[in-house]
Amino acid sequence: MTGIRARGVNARTAPTEIRDAVTRYLQRRRYDAEPRWPLVFSVRWPDQRTLTAQAPDWHKANNALREWAQRQGCPVTNKHRLMVTPVELIDTVTVADEQTALRIADRTSARHYRKARQRIDLLANECSIPRDTAASVAKMLDSESDVDVTLVIRAAQFFGAHDATGLTPRQVPLAGFSAKWLDQTHRRNVICTLCGKDSLGLSDRPPELRMRWLDPAYSNEPEMMITRPWRPGGERDIRYVIIVENKDTYQSMPDIAHGLCVWGAGKAILASIVLLLPWLATARPDDGDDSSPQVVYWGDMDADGLEILDAVRHTGVRCQSLFMDLEAYQRYSWFGTNLASTSTPLTSREPKATPTLGFGERELYLLTCGKAVGQSGESGLSDGPSHLRVEQERIPLIDAADALRSLGWPIAANNDKETQ
Repeated sequence: MTGIRARGVNARTAPTEIRDAVTRYLQRRRYDAEPRWPLVFSVRWPDQRTLTAQAPDWHKANNALREWAQRQGCPVTNKHRLMVTPVELIDTVTVADEQTALRIADRTSARHYRKARQRIDLLANECSIPRDTAASVAKMLDSESDVDVTLVIRAAQFFGAHDATGLTPRQVPLAGFSAKWLDQTHRRNVICTLCGKDSLGLSDRPPELRMRWLDPAYSNEPEMMITRPWRPGGERDIRYVIIVENKDTYQSMPDIAHGLCVWGAGKAILASIVLLLPWLATARPDDGDDSSPQVVYWGDMDADGLEILDAVRHTGVRCQSLFMDLEAYQRYSWFGTNLASTSTPLTSREPKATPTLGFGERELYLLTCGKAVGQSGESGLSDGPSHLRVEQERIPLIDAADALRSLGWPIAANNDKETQ
């Protein structure tokens, strides 16, 4: 197999440079089907005048490199140079094979390399696939645990022998697996590669939405769960629709005459809103259409919440936002957090294009992405946000009721649920 002529290394620092280069090579090439060997390093020496003037130092460097190469099992070639008297200086150092490279590289990189090669061997043998395919799949599984790699192999063997067309990922009868294990699209793609299939034929869960009447005339009716397109009918005149991100807020919204509350459940709303409530995408209250309901979206004050707001508007739903701009953040930021539900720190992110966001919404989005906004001395936010998230549930419902009243929504004063 053809080797690789590596870059030159300085004679005095050759052992360190070779170790670093070999480490990088193992990191980059651990998922190659067949990494190329040997690696040949040429050794750079100074000009004749410097060699002669500093002969003892260069003799020492030559001997040290020769001893290091011998300990590592690396063959060397020599060239004749003159340092007062003729000497043989090392011309090249060769890392002949994988085992030699693993001795030279740092321990962490060597361990990762061995793990990758073991996974390639396992996939090739257990799934009877070409080695280049096994290497590609092993790279796709780089972040998966050893247990999950074993499960991927078992799943591929199952799908290779069974047709699961039409089942949802959680309905596939994989013995010993969590029902949620196949939910990850990444794993299904890996299994397809191992099986040589374009698709596993699995079906997505049908989208669903939960809604409840806010109109006190229907307050005794149970909430609705819809899985197919739905339109209000009969005498139910819906004039106000509020979409909320979180369940606690959904369950606690105050009574609103002719009102409907939709639980968006975060990003899930994007797959269901227009499919299941198509009339929201055609509503045009701002065009003077008295029959169209007013729609408000209320989500968390964080980057995800504002991206969802932007995406909802892209579906065609014309909606105002509630407490999702910089002014609201300045009012409620003391309710904020920099921790996720797992108690891990929230991290900043690069902002996306959000063309439907208004000025104050966009400022809040940039802020919750971790960017400074405003002018120094104005908002106090020029050094960035104090918190990256203010969750919807933290804002008192009495404030939400007041804000909706200011939009003309018919919420009776002293509504009992406002104080809950």
